[in-house]
Amino acid sequence: MSWSSPTVMAQMAIQPVLPSAQSATPSLLQQGLDHYQAGRFAAAIALWQQATANFASQNDPLSQALAWRYLSLAYQELGQWQPAETAIVTSLKLLQNFPAASRTPVYFDVLAKALNTQARLQWEQGKFALALSTWQNATLNYQTAGHHEGIISSLINQAKALQALGLNLHARDTLRTVNQTLEQQSDTELKATSMRHLGRALRQVGAIDESIHLLQHSLAIATQPITRSAILLELGNAESALAESSQAISRSPQAQSQLQTALNDYQQAAQLQATPLLTLQAQLNQLSLLIEMQRWSQAAQLWQTLNPLVTELPPGRTAIYAQLNFARSLMQMTSQQNSPANSTIAQLLVNAIQQAKTLHDPATESYALGQLGELYEANQQWSEAKTLTQQALLRLEGLDAPEIRYRWEWQLGRLFKQQQDFDAAIAAYNRAINNLESVRNDLLLVDAEIQFSFRDHVEPIYRQLVDLLLRPEHSPEPSQSHLQQAVDHIDALQLAELENFLRCNLSRTRGQLNQTIDPASTYAAFIYPILLSDRLEVIYRLPGQPLKHHTQPISKTDAERTLRELRRAILRGNAGSVIAQSTQVYQWLIEPLEADLSHNTNIKTLVFVLDGELRNVPMAVLYDAKTNEYLIEKPYGLALLPSSQLFNLRIIPKRGQILGAGISEPLQVGDRTFAALNVTDELAQVQQNPSSEVLLNSQFTRSHLSERLNSAHFSVVHLATHGNFSSNPNETYILIHSSTSNQGELLRANEFDRLLRGNQPTPEAAIDLLILSACQTAEGDNRATLGLAGLAVRAGAHSTLATLWQVSDASTVKLMQEFYKAFNQPGTTKAEALRYAQVQLLQNPQYQAPYYWASYVLVGNWV
Repeated sequence: MSWSSPTVMAQMAIQPVLPSAQSATPSLLQQGLDHYQAGRFAAAIALWQQATANFASQNDPLSQALAWRYLSLAYQELGQWQPAETAIVTSLKLLQNFPAASRTPVYFDVLAKALNTQARLQWEQGKFALALSTWQNATLNYQTAGHHEGIISSLINQAKALQALGLNLHARDTLRTVNQTLEQQSDTELKATSMRHLGRALRQVGAIDESIHLLQHSLAIATQPITRSAILLELGNAESALAESSQAISRSPQAQSQLQTALNDYQQAAQLQATPLLTLQAQLNQLSLLIEMQRWSQAAQLWQTLNPLVTELPPGRTAIYAQLNFARSLMQMTSQQNSPANSTIAQLLVNAIQQAKTLHDPATESYALGQLGELYEANQQWSEAKTLTQQALLRLEGLDAPEIRYRWEWQLGRLFKQQQDFDAAIAAYNRAINNLESVRNDLLLVDAEIQFSFRDHVEPIYRQLVDLLLRPEHSPEPSQSHLQQAVDHIDALQLAELENFLRCNLSRTRGQLNQTIDPASTYAAFIYPILLSDRLEVIYRLPGQPLKHHTQPISKTDAERTLRELRRAILRGNAGSVIAQSTQVYQWLIEPLEADLSHNTNIKTLVFVLDGELRNVPMAVLYDAKTNEYLIEKPYGLALLPSSQLFNLRIIPKRGQILGAGISEPLQVGDRTFAALNVTDELAQVQQNPSSEVLLNSQFTRSHLSERLNSAHFSVVHLATHGNFSSNPNETYILIHSSTSNQGELLRANEFDRLLRGNQPTPEAAIDLLILSACQTAEGDNRATLGLAGLAVRAGAHSTLATLWQVSDASTVKLMQEFYKAFNQPGTTKAEALRYAQVQLLQNPQYQAPYYWASYVLVGNWV
């Protein structure tokens, strides 16, 4: 967990006090600022309340408005929303009533600051559209005041609001506008500082590479040690975030290199000794990375150096968060040599609790109490841990703090489970998830000191709750209610994972599955395999029947090993190993369902909502050793749903025009060379269909594709080009031709909705089928299919047909020929057409190895 300076909203919220004719009262404002910046918010409030009264008696409405604005900021820090609202409304009323003839640039500067504070409050309350509008108004007033730093800060905050509204591309455009503005800035130190803020904002919208590039440029022009240290700290955070995005690739050498770069940045920031606080921040982040990299001896030396520095910080919120950050790192070291004693960690947390009480800061006190409870939990002192956790929750009463509450409800659920109180544990987990749901769309936007990894702090809650719902110790046979809850929670987990990947809110895309209405569901069986630490649970639903489930007693580690071996065997053409491993997976997933499936002769499609490593294996390849046939040879089409909430299954799409596009020549993108593909024969299959059109090579550009999609309704879009699916959104792309040079460019996941959705007036008018051939999932990335699902969702198509690995040109041509032959037959579903084509290849001696036909998967509406 990295720690950095406060967010742009907080940093830009406090500006130097405006001069006034009165000598005594400005000192109250400044004293309040000193307390505020040290995290002593209650003390700041007392001084600013006195200042407002003094300014009122002196008939100084401008300074009075400024003081009320400061009060709102302090109340916001304490989570006291109603007083914060009252204070900022009072400030703005004073400014609205200010005589028009006296409105100088100073007035507009104060008004802009007040609007900035109001937007910050709206943001904290989740009113993102309102916050965006208010920040836009603040920008206009900063422009009138000629306050360049304020303009930059409000534009950055606008980008943050745009991101929260799911408008990532607009957010990036706004940030790039800021960058262009900065290029004209003559004050290099101010320019470097503003670029640091912009670099942070770019990281938060997922543009990490762009963030790093900008921060490096900022570092190159900065000269003051304090500026350079702050930039290096943020650069380390960006490099660490880049490594985090690579961690899914089996702790790859690339991720390790990025962590080392981040570590170097933190070390340089500390060595500058710019200020005690910046040095401490850099060293705390350095300790966190050393622990993540398991460099225990270096971590042991550093924590002993840091201990007196942290404990001697002057009381304030900064000191409390430093102690909490430090304590969390120390808790990860307790099993190592020269590790801190539990009493040392406990004392840090007790100090933090006492300081938070003194500051009348219940939210921060809750953090400290909860973390102390976590320490007791780690020592298996369940009763003491539960008491502290309940106290942490009590401190949040009356506060709107779901981002804190969910953590302690989760912790309470774990403690109830340890005490065998399963009903109380399930209730606590459900409360945790309800709180998490309310903040899930903002997970990437929280301050660095409470920022968390999706895999470490979101996914386990859902899995642990599902484990509780299905545990035999709780109930020998799960109830229908528990089975349905398990399905709902694993589905919500996968939706959260996709939103985390895409860094956006998918609420506008969702089409909640309704089994009783969807025509497609009448002939489909839904299968939910769930990988838990000690077993594989498979829940399934057949038409008109209640949920059923079966359990396979295999650990997650062993199951994942088998799945990885199966995928490797397919890619290497090892027939014996493919049969052995795919037989095992068939026995886990399908064999227990066989009797039910055989009694439901109406079932035409098996729909899998796959979990974890299962998503990297095509279900078509599962092998029934009793009948000596692959699953694709049985009378079922196969389809995948990344989440049942993301595809509208009620729509029965109409088939019409087909747009094909492809790249058949080698192309260069930066320092990467993409080899030529023989896609002309594949696209010839598209051209055999009536009302078809093909864009090849230089015609396949962003602008041409957009123009064609906007000029006509194509039910199928077939893209034959290099593509990559990865758990890193920056490495999920398809190759297109550049419109400005004889080179290529990469169309990334987050650009798909703007391009492929075109002018679709209704969901029914969306692309019916997007075909992505010649694509592949990133090797060694156990979450690479997130990229496939992400592209499918971003495209807005009803379904996507794609390849999990790149297959030979000849077999692709054959498969597409057979697919379109079946697809064009009235009444044939997409799943049936794909099955027909795969079986045709399987029966061809030249292509019967699974490598040739199993790569193709259908995601979304299978009708």
